[in-house]
Amino acid sequence: MKHTNRFSSIRIGYTIGMALIFIIANTVLCLLNAVLIDKFICIMGINVCFFLLFVLLLIRKRLEGALPEFNYITYGKITFVILLTWIITFLCALFSPDFFAPFILLPIVCKTVFDDSLSNVLSLYLVIVTSICLDYSIFIVLCYVTLVAFGNVFAQLFKEKEGLERLYILILIFAVTTVVSIIFYYFNYLELSLSILFFGLVDGFVASAFTVALVPLFKTYVDNSQHNNYEMFLSQDYTLVQDIRNFSFIEYQHASRVSILSRKCAEAINANSELAACGGFYYRLGKIEGEPMIDNALKIANDYCFPSDVIQILAEYGGIIYLPSTKESAIVHMVDSVVTKVELFDKDAMSSTWNQNMVIYQTINELSQKGFYDNSTLSMNQFLVIRNILANEDILA
Repeated sequence: MKHTNRFSSIRIGYTIGMALIFIIANTVLCLLNAVLIDKFICIMGINVCFFLLFVLLLIRKRLEGALPEFNYITYGKITFVILLTWIITFLCALFSPDFFAPFILLPIVCKTVFDDSLSNVLSLYLVIVTSICLDYSIFIVLCYVTLVAFGNVFAQLFKEKEGLERLYILILIFAVTTVVSIIFYYFNYLELSLSILFFGLVDGFVASAFTVALVPLFKTYVDNSQHNNYEMFLSQDYTLVQDIRNFSFIEYQHASRVSILSRKCAEAINANSELAACGGFYYRLGKIEGEPMIDNALKIANDYCFPSDVIQILAEYGGIIYLPSTKESAIVHMVDSVVTKVELFDKDAMSSTWNQNMVIYQTINELSQKGFYDNSTLSMNQFLVIRNILANEDILA
């Protein structure tokens, strides 16, 4: 990702929220289990060290674009998942018999917003903290660590598979949770009974039931937020939209024209129309702050936590530093160039369809000949479709 290595006040706020969740959760867990004050201080020391390292790793993963569905996994969603994992940890610690807590759920839930490393790290930390507070034996700890390892594998498979294959994964989650819990119980006590088998079956059922309920639900939420994210940034009531309008009504008109035409062109070639519309509206965002225009646009976009693909379009503004690297970026570049050129003429000069078509064809053909769209994966047929749409639009309407 280009030029996103900046702090955001929104992300800082959510990071503080995560820190409070860790502090409160650790404190409550220790209080409920009557942990002595000296032991509590040591646990809090571990908690602080882990949280700082976890946040640093999270920042690095975000900048690398290594988070799942990177554009739509926000710090708000991450904070929610951290809260959810702590709730699961509390339920496991307070209500589950030893060996039969469904800690396999932790990496499955974490994997909705984290990659393998962050998911493993957070899940193992929660198991370790619970083990310290509840004075678990070595076999209980090994049991839950094993469940976390299996859960991380199942989480990836569950996200990738659909239909009948997903059902097989759920059956495996049920079977592995049941068997692992019973086996480690036997290692510890060297005995088994029907009641232990029953606890194991309940453990497996809870793990598979929560998986089938939580993971698809959160995925649906993430998919819906993709649409809602773009619509929020394009809403007439959104702060930045109002800032652009207050800065210059002419600039606002230009942004609106580019946004509408970019959406129409993207729809025509089956590209991401919402991304094109959002990128088109904020393409000249840096004008609010002045030069350096691209850097200022990226700073503002990062402060408002724009999706990474929108930020990439802004980084490729005008092909000055980077050439358009996606179809949506190429569309926005073409539309902005055409709209800018047409706006330079007065409405009377553009009253003739022939005049407008000549300007549009000449502008787009020159950009193509200069190689602006060579890296955008835009096919020649798609290029011609876009050119045809722009040539037949009343741009100044």
